[in-house]
Amino acid sequence: MAVDLKPENWTVSSTEALKLSLVDDNGAIQFRPTFTYPIFGDSEQIFGYQNLSICLAFDSVTFKPFINAKYDKMMDDIDDVQEKLLNFLPEEDVVIKDEVRWVDKFQKERESFTLPDDELKIAEYSSDGEQYAVYQTKLSDDPIRKLHKRMQIFTLLFIESASYIDEEDNSWDIFISFKKSTKQCIGYATAYKYWRYINGTQFDASEILAKRAKISQFIIFPPYQSRNHGSHLYNAVVNLWLKTPEITEITIEDPNESFDDLRDRNDLQRLYTAGFFKTIPDELPISKKWLEEKMSEYKLERRQFVRLVEMILLHKKSSNFRLQVKNRLYEKNYEVLANMDDSTIKDKLQTAFQLVKDDYERILQTVKFEKREIVDDFNTNIVKKQKLKTETKL
Repeated sequence: MAVDLKPENWTVSSTEALKLSLVDDNGAIQFRPTFTYPIFGDSEQIFGYQNLSICLAFDSVTFKPFINAKYDKMMDDIDDVQEKLLNFLPEEDVVIKDEVRWVDKFQKERESFTLPDDELKIAEYSSDGEQYAVYQTKLSDDPIRKLHKRMQIFTLLFIESASYIDEEDNSWDIFISFKKSTKQCIGYATAYKYWRYINGTQFDASEILAKRAKISQFIIFPPYQSRNHGSHLYNAVVNLWLKTPEITEITIEDPNESFDDLRDRNDLQRLYTAGFFKTIPDELPISKKWLEEKMSEYKLERRQFVRLVEMILLHKKSSNFRLQVKNRLYEKNYEVLANMDDSTIKDKLQTAFQLVKDDYERILQTVKFEKREIVDDFNTNIVKKQKLKTETKL
C-alpha cells in the first residue's frame, strides 16, 4: 500500500495525457497539444490518477466537441480533470463519453452547416488539387460565433500565453480558411484594428482616420500544417489590408520564430514581386527619410521593414550590408557599448553581426524569388516565446 501512495505513481504529464483528434469521414487524426498549462497549471502535471488518458475530439467540419477521460484509479477529493477542460469549452455543447451520440449530433449539424457568404470571401487558392477559400468574418454572425467558441481552445493548446478574445467586442475580425469541397476549417487568425496617431500635422492633414491592423492569434490546425496554408492565410489578410486606405501599418502580436520565418518569406516575396529590390539606394547608411517613406508605402512596422531591407542587401551581395547592419546594432546598443574600449566594441559588434548574418542566410536559403507564392514548411502557430536572433542584444 505504501508504494501505491507514492506521488510519482499518481502523477502524469497533462501534455501526454491529453490526446486531441479531428474526425472526418476517413477516421480520426490524433495529435498532442504543445501547451496545457492554461488548463492544468504551470507544472503541466495532473495528480491523483493512474493511467489517465483524456480524449478531446472535434468534428473537422462543425468542431462539435467530445470528451472522454479514462483512468484505472482516482484518489478521493481530487479535482475532476474532465471538469477542468469543460471550463474552457462551450457550455452545454460538449458530448461526454457517449461517442455514438456525438457522431449523430455532428452529422446532423453538418446537414445545415454552410460556408460564409461569398461577399465575405477575400481569397481563393488551390493546393493538391483541392480548392480553398479565406473569409473575413465577425463574431456578430451567429454561426461564426458558434464555430469560434468551439475552436478557440486550440489557441490555448498551441499558442503560448494565449487567452480568449472578448467575443462581445465586434471590432475583432476572424479570418478563416476553409476547404471548399468538405467545408472543413483549415485554420484561422484573429485580428484587431487600432486608431494610430502619428503626429499632429499628419492627423490634421489626413482625410481618413489612420489605423494599425494587428494579427493577434494565428493557427493552422496540425493535420493541415506544412501544406502552404499558413502562407495563403497570411497573404490573404495582408493583401486585404494593403488595399484598405484607413490601415497604415500592419503588425503582429508577439510572433515566435517560426511565424517570423513565415512572415519574412512572404514579405520578401511580396517586395520582390513589387520590384522593391531594385529601388534600395546605394548609400550608407540608408537615409531614415527613405526608410520612413517606404515603410509607409508597404505598411510595414519599422523592425520588420529594416530586417527585410538588410536581408535584401545580403541577397544582392551588397558591399553595404555589413556596415548597414553594424551601424544599426551600434545605435541599438549604444548605452551598453559606451563604456567599453574600442577593441571590445569591435568584438561585440562582430559577434552580433555574425548571428544576424547567419539567421538571414538561413531564411534566404528557403526563399525562391520567383513570380509565384512561396512554401512554408513549419508550424505556423503564433507563440509568445523567444525573439529572433536578429534582435541580438550585446
